[in-house]
Amino acid sequence: MLEWWDSWTSPPWQDLAREELLLQAAAQGHMGLFTYAWARPALVLGYGQDPAAGIDLEACASLDIPVLRRLTGGTGVLYDKDLALTLAVPSDHPWSRSIPALYDAFTSAVQKALASAGVDAQRPAIASGGRRPRSPICFESDSGETLLIGGRKAFGCAQVRRKGAALVHGALLLGVDAGLQARVYAVPRTRIEHALGAVPQGPGRSARDWAALAARAVADALGEGLPSARPAPPLPSEWSERGRDPKWVISGTAIA
Repeated sequence: MLEWWDSWTSPPWQDLAREELLLQAAAQGHMGLFTYAWARPALVLGYGQDPAAGIDLEACASLDIPVLRRLTGGTGVLYDKDLALTLAVPSDHPWSRSIPALYDAFTSAVQKALASAGVDAQRPAIASGGRRPRSPICFESDSGETLLIGGRKAFGCAQVRRKGAALVHGALLLGVDAGLQARVYAVPRTRIEHALGAVPQGPGRSARDWAALAARAVADALGEGLPSARPAPPLPSEWSERGRDPKWVISGTAIA
């Protein structure tokens, strides 16, 4: 049975930590979906990403943008009221049979959610002949776990696997402040404008609305009924200092 958590007012570090709770629950046989968004920008790096490479930490500090680390791999995502979607499944679930299989199933479900709202999101054509150098900006990658809107990346994923479970984390851009992105990554604004897209915003369509559409599509693809979203659970008391742990909070104030 699928469980659905959501969170709209928590500090970013808490929501990122909750993904570990979701992964732990999946290892016990429970499928979990987690949707959340933050009111202020936060830069989230992949688990193994070097923050000194391609990130302007001084600009982040001057802009009061915390720099955090997530459980999954990949590279940086600057969340600016965008939607995070996370799914964890037990390792014996069909979606978990391989890294590409989990990416494909999850991305396809999000693509169907967007299509249900009239948004034409396309999977990229992966070019042959070698890989280009890896960018510190997640949304410059055009690998298979990607959705393009108008030829620019608007959705990307990363995942992590532990004993007994797999977790995939997706970011759906609901807007792009190219100037802010350019300052954080210390790149020309035109580079951001060329690479990053966003979901067209209709009147009255919020992150919560997109979360509901995505949750329905994921549940349908899993063959599960969709439960009502419930507030994400509190973190274990022993994690109370995690918001000050430099392993997870690279810079900035992550408590508030």
